[in-house]
Amino acid sequence: MLRIYTDGSSRGNPGEGGYGFVVMDDNNNILHYFTKTESLITNNQAELKAILRAIDYTQSHKENTYLIYSDSAYCVNICNNWIFTWAKNDWKNSKKKTIENVNLIKYLYEYLIIDFNNFQVLKTSGHSGVIGNELADALATNNKDKFFNLIKENNITNKTT
Repeated sequence: MLRIYTDGSSRGNPGEGGYGFVVMDDNNNILHYFTKTESLITNNQAELKAILRAIDYTQSHKENTYLIYSDSAYCVNICNNWIFTWAKNDWKNSKKKTIENVNLIKYLYEYLIIDFNNFQVLKTSGHSGVIGNELADALATNNKDKFFNLIKENNITNKTT
């Protein structure tokens, strides 16, 4: 089973930000990573987009199963609980208002209702030394120096090069 760590970031909320993910095997080798910046994005949108891009990756690599980690309790709760209630309630929250980020969440829902998913979305601690989360944070904040320094400092093999 492979692990994917995701993260999103926004300066200004909304503001300039980005998101990214890193795919790692059991030996902490990096198999793939992705990063993207946007000029106007909220933190929650960035976190959701990171998970969506990670799921996109799993769907084009179905020979494996994945644990997708996010440090966003909001996103993990959406994936594992809230989204199914919202779908039943025509994408309305408990106050009968349309949920925020509905287009991203509907896109996510299409993946979550597949009969057999080759992934699970789980919560990880943020900024607590979990190397995969630290790498994803560096990607989300477009800090390539931090990303490559973490790889070097932790003796991680980057199999993408």
